[in-house]
Amino acid sequence: MLPPSRLSNAPTNPDAAVRGTDSDALLSRHSAASLGYLDDPFSALFLSPAQRRTPERRPPLINIGTHARTWAVDELVEQFLLQREVGDSSSGRAKACQVLSLGAGTDTRFWRLRKKWEAEGREWTCRKWVEVDFPEATGSKARAVSGKAELKSRLGGDVKIEQGGLGLSSPLYALLPGDLRHLDALSTSLLSPPAYSTTSASIEPILLPSLPTLLLLECVLVYLPPPDTDTILRWFASNFAPGSAVVSYDPFGLDDSFGKVMRRNLALRSLTLPGADSTPTLASLTSRLQNNGITGSTGSMSVREIRDEVVPVEEKERVSKLENLDEVEELNLVLEHYAVTWGNVGEDGRGIGSKGW
Repeated sequence: MLPPSRLSNAPTNPDAAVRGTDSDALLSRHSAASLGYLDDPFSALFLSPAQRRTPERRPPLINIGTHARTWAVDELVEQFLLQREVGDSSSGRAKACQVLSLGAGTDTRFWRLRKKWEAEGREWTCRKWVEVDFPEATGSKARAVSGKAELKSRLGGDVKIEQGGLGLSSPLYALLPGDLRHLDALSTSLLSPPAYSTTSASIEPILLPSLPTLLLLECVLVYLPPPDTDTILRWFASNFAPGSAVVSYDPFGLDDSFGKVMRRNLALRSLTLPGADSTPTLASLTSRLQNNGITGSTGSMSVREIRDEVVPVEEKERVSKLENLDEVEELNLVLEHYAVTWGNVGEDGRGIGSKGW
């Protein structure tokens, strides 16, 4: 949701400012988890020593928004994974899909879902979960993952630090440094066998284009110029199998007074939103997918709509008991300016969003 408008130590490098937004997201997830909004014991493992010494408790508005956003994205990701479980169980094909998360930062979704599926006795259907971010982010995350048993134990076996300490590989999870504005190099890293292999025919690339793949973009595209976003979406649609899908979480409609205040606050932190003007409405979010080759069913809902209409009543009741919220109108205003959008690449009969949202 909205990041705090801190002024201290604001970076002047635009890329550093964007990387700094992940620290806000991490602290928000940790705050929500510590109060019971989320089942996420893993966020705390990525906190810096300074953050652990003085953990910030976010206000109820931020905690509730973090819960709603996380619940919605989790729901669609699990729809994708569960459809592969149902569809492929009779043929005995395991690990029938992949996830590619761009701009993942310190996201813990892979570990949270692995933990949940283990508790439910489900077989993990994801061949590989791949995260990409700036080298500074992936290097830090690689050190944390390889050094903490709670994280390392769920990666499926042998864990290797690669790319000079900036990347990580394992049977089920990979972490890759890359710049989304330079897609050619990133595409080669993802889709080609490792350059060091002398028997490349026997070594698979990180991602297999033949498998249905989920592209996850959580508050990423707003920081990219629209042409770069279009390039990413077209690349994904043209390279991966029918049955692939996209899930994105984005601010939208920032041409009103709320958006102007938000942009002013972000500018104080050297942050700009080059992608914001291209998404004035919910319809523009789905059109962006459709115009770039995501030709199957698509949809978009504001986080307020999702919280009001889709989150189960019992879950909303549980969350409402955690903290008192006085700023109901402010919460609704914030949630009305963020959306979760989804789209399917072609149709294989198992598209996400099939539950009506």
